Amino acid sequence: MQGYTNVGDFDGTFGVGVGDRAEIFGAFLFDTRIDRDTYPLFINDSSLGGVIDRYPRVNQHWTGDNIGDFYAGAKLNLWSEYRLNPAAIALRGMVKLPTADKDAGNGTGKADVSVDLIASKELARTVEWAGFGGYEFRGKPDGFDTAQGAFRWGTGIGFPSRNIVRVTGELNGYVPSGDSATITGSRIVGTDGTISPLLSDTEHITRATVGLTVQSKKGFFFGAGASWNVPSKARDTRFTDTGDLLGDYYDWQFRIGYHPGVRVWVPPPPPPPPPPPPPPLPAPVHNLTVKADCNPCSVEVGKSSTVTATVQDSTSCSVTYRWTAPIGTLAQPAERQTLWTAPQQEGSVPVTVTVTCPTDNKTASDTVNIQVTRPPVRTYTFEDVYFDFDRYSLRPEATRVLDEAVTAMRENATLRVEIEGHTCSIGTAEYNLAFGDRRANAVKDYLVSRGVTADRLRTVSYGEERPKYDNSREETRRLNRRAALVVNLR
Repeated sequence: MQGYTNVGDFDGTFGVGVGDRAEIFGAFLFDTRIDRDTYPLFINDSSLGGVIDRYPRVNQHWTGDNIGDFYAGAKLNLWSEYRLNPAAIALRGMVKLPTADKDAGNGTGKADVSVDLIASKELARTVEWAGFGGYEFRGKPDGFDTAQGAFRWGTGIGFPSRNIVRVTGELNGYVPSGDSATITGSRIVGTDGTISPLLSDTEHITRATVGLTVQSKKGFFFGAGASWNVPSKARDTRFTDTGDLLGDYYDWQFRIGYHPGVRVWVPPPPPPPPPPPPPPLPAPVHNLTVKADCNPCSVEVGKSSTVTATVQDSTSCSVTYRWTAPIGTLAQPAERQTLWTAPQQEGSVPVTVTVTCPTDNKTASDTVNIQVTRPPVRTYTFEDVYFDFDRYSLRPEATRVLDEAVTAMRENATLRVEIEGHTCSIGTAEYNLAFGDRRANAVKDYLVSRGVTADRLRTVSYGEERPKYDNSREETRRLNRRAALVVNLR
């Protein structure tokens, strides 16, 4: 690779299924680090001293830690082995969103789009093979004439495919559509003062990887692997500061994550044996049952509930009905359906129905429990009244909030209101305590002017002692210049 460059990515990936044929996935390179080992940084040699076609703006030996690009895509399953197709085939589309900082050199600043065809097959329930081929359409970075795309390919196996521990092997690479990258804008100047050549060769990457993956039955996995790359040109010790001549050939991979697994075809169970012949019918028995229902089953004191009896009788007898309850009133106790009116006390009341068949005097009963409750107590909440800085006069919009309080206090004579005066943190504590009292009394005076008696109102000042919002910023500090209405019921 140009500049004997090593690109390290630390990424997080996710995927979620949509139905049983599609998957949406994404990957975010939260750290991309680029290490360029040529010294000087750029050399007048298009095969090793030029720019990298995927990262053409790198102009330093070590870029440090920088956010990389974000990849998002979807995969559509066309064939699958669990549907008894001969192999699994899917179509995958992916978009690279240029979230990397192109000025730092770890991105092109342009979007890429790729389309791949994927195939996989499990052999003898022991070895899993997979392969893909596709094309990547690359966005052209500003100031550069680079390859507009690249053919992508890969193949790999995993063994044993259904074991907790699996050995994996992969071979993949890509072939750019062009053999060179040309600078059409300003030339890249390295941090050591060297200038990149106008023409740089592109790299045809081929990589082999061998790894080991351990996956628990619950889906969590850990994997590690080593990759062997095939650079187009061996390292020249005249232009590098390290004696590791194999440094361009190998890389390491580590993975940790969760995957629930894949579907496999399981043969259906054999059909159950035919049922035994039914036993002889017993002699006819008179079965009589009744089910009591209430609607509603929770009522306030003095309110009514409809109780209904549903009878099941094996002889179609015309039954009689009798409703009873220890308290409350039943409107028509001899009917199948009647109203029950609750008493003036709370609690659970059992209401029982008894049905009788006149032909043989067979009876059946059922009980339903109706919960009697008190009406809920109404609660009141009023908005805060806000003031301008160092002012205790009411704003025009404050009258809407206070008029709502006036209406509520007219409707409920037991309502009492405590008016709290608050300030922001500007000024002394003594000044703010007195100023909060002025704001509370301004609200009280308005309520009294609207007909609320003063004995139902109480004022208290907290000054700056109880801020509701952050006092360190003006946009929130101004919200502490307020009066709060706290409701009490007697």
